[in-house]
Amino acid sequence: MSPALAEDFKTVNGKEYKDATINRVEPDGIVLKTKSGISKVYFVELPKEVQERFHYNPPTDVARSSTQNPNTTATSEIEGLPPITVELKDEILNALKMTDKLDALYKGGCTSAEFITAAVPVESVFIKLQAKLPKGDPRRDLFANTFDAYQQTAIAMTAYERGRGERPIAMFRTAELRKFLLTKILEGTMTPEEKKVYYAWRKALETNP
Repeated sequence: MSPALAEDFKTVNGKEYKDATINRVEPDGIVLKTKSGISKVYFVELPKEVQERFHYNPPTDVARSSTQNPNTTATSEIEGLPPITVELKDEILNALKMTDKLDALYKGGCTSAEFITAAVPVESVFIKLQAKLPKGDPRRDLFANTFDAYQQTAIAMTAYERGRGERPIAMFRTAELRKFLLTKILEGTMTPEEKKVYYAWRKALETNP
């Protein structure tokens, strides 16, 4: 890819890819090449204008929920979640912050052994708190899926060190995105665009459980 085609991309949660070239376009996202390596960025993570540029159409139920009736079940699902105690909310937010160490380790080029060692105490906290949320609660699903993405990152890191596959940048970015969405839900600060990303994640989960 010619350096002349390098450009900047920025996700809806503020992650920037500077001087990136497009390696390839896939149905659900674009693969970018930067100085730090190759990363896949999903269209649901990118602004609407970028989605339109690559002719990506988000799930129709997501689009309808935000344009036809803002009070439908799909749109109001997040606002209408049953309340949880302030104590539980803070516990979950603190658990999510524990994964910041995993983020720093991965970005610093740690080994899979170092990553797994740091993840073990976090896992027990996640399992304990997950049980405090009712089954079927989107916060429980997103909480569980966030740590699952970190676990999958660790597995892929191990495989990569053994000469199989690539460094799991896309899976790691997925973990970051899920953590970001759940934090926004718990804090009650989701923007309309972030809600679209959330509902697209829900749709993808239902399609590929």
